Amino acid sequence: MLRRALNNNPSNSGEGPVLRIKVPEPKKFEGKRDAKELENFLWDMEQYFKAAKIPNREQVNITSMYLGRDAMLWWRTRIMDDLSAGRPKIATLESLKKELKYQFLPYNMSWLVRESLKKMKQSGSVREYVKEFSLLMLDIQDMSEVDKQFNFVSGLQN
Repeated sequence: MLRRALNNNPSNSGEGPVLRIKVPEPKKFEGKRDAKELENFLWDMEQYFKAAKIPNREQVNITSMYLGRDAMLWWRTRIMDDLSAGRPKIATLESLKKELKYQFLPYNMSWLVRESLKKMKQSGSVREYVKEFSLLMLDIQDMSEVDKQFNFVSGLQN
């Protein structure tokens, strides 16, 4: 099938066939205050931009088209507030990512997850405990391996 696609799509440049791949579009971010959802949205946008070869200057505008509901309302309000206050527009994807995280994640997210980790105790199988522990660890980026091991063992049943 790949060979057929290559043979049926000759290049005008003389460099051989060109393979065209349809890049899947990212899902919208609706503004849910969920770290995993926001981080996955930002990751998906970055991967989309790489695969589709979107220039940096277009990334903020395109990302804003994938904001929905509360996130879209925040963005529209933010644009108007920046304009009326004379602040510069958010011009880079890195700046937009920072602002989205500031708006939609609790400032003490890592602390809150650590609190949950501290209270977590194995109540079912070890497999279920490992799964729950691993999900919490996705939200903590700055914990040492020793602290991870300590917290894991502390929550196990005796």
